[in-house]
Amino acid sequence: MKNIKYIFLILSMIFLFEAINPNQVKAACSITSDVVKKTSTSGDDSIDDGCDSKPDLYEIVIYKLYLCTSIPTEPTTTSTVDLTPCSQVFNSDSGATASVTQGTNIVLDGTYTRPPNGTYTHGYAYMDNTFGITWSGELSAAMTGMTGGTGVFCGTVAGSGTHAKAATSHTNSSVCGSSPITAGKFVETLAQFGAPTDTFLSKGTAENINGTTADIFGYLVDSNEHRAANTGEVEKLEGLVTFADAVVVTVDTTSITMQFNVGEGMHLSTSGGNTLFIGSGPFQAIMSAN
Repeated sequence: MKNIKYIFLILSMIFLFEAINPNQVKAACSITSDVVKKTSTSGDDSIDDGCDSKPDLYEIVIYKLYLCTSIPTEPTTTSTVDLTPCSQVFNSDSGATASVTQGTNIVLDGTYTRPPNGTYTHGYAYMDNTFGITWSGELSAAMTGMTGGTGVFCGTVAGSGTHAKAATSHTNSSVCGSSPITAGKFVETLAQFGAPTDTFLSKGTAENINGTTADIFGYLVDSNEHRAANTGEVEKLEGLVTFADAVVVTVDTTSITMQFNVGEGMHLSTSGGNTLFIGSGPFQAIMSAN
């Protein structure tokens, strides 16, 4: 297979989950003439409703990627995931950084292995639980940034924060103003699925991603790769994907082609009145064997 390095991209859809509501994918933000809808009217497609939109850049660190002929058994608090039906296709002991933008191909630094011929219905990945988000844009009504400023132009701030089980989530991801914002990269650490004040959730689910019928399951794991029992145990993130279309590898397969869909890779909502919250959302990569 000439382009085996691209096979890892089938799993790039797994790692971004809705940190605020992991049990469903939020509606896409309504955008007209590059202006994001702020005020709620109908359709759950505004920032006031909480909606997902496209980031300018998303970064993730990946360690291991697998293709699976059937669904692996998920990890528990006392056991690791059972990867018996899976073949490892990528490995990087130190982690490889993927910088993802809409419609781009990426090659990770690491070791690639051609999978056996077969039909692969699922993918699995082991990755860092931190995500770099970069975005700036215009809103249909003025908002206040978490770090300051008020206006219809908002964006991410260079900095970091943690979404964990706590009194609140991070409060420093956005800035707003009366003129276009130069975005910085905000690095979000995910240590809780669900709201900070919810019961600790180590599993997140996003179904029918971007209307493709692909499903995503995320697992926050500890240093033993068991499901974390609390926020303090979280070390990494594992992800399981049910592909919308199976990936078939045959003796005639010479390349892997794919297309990123990051149209819902960022979550926008209000935090404390009219303050803009920016966090991570789900996105997808669609792959086919040629």
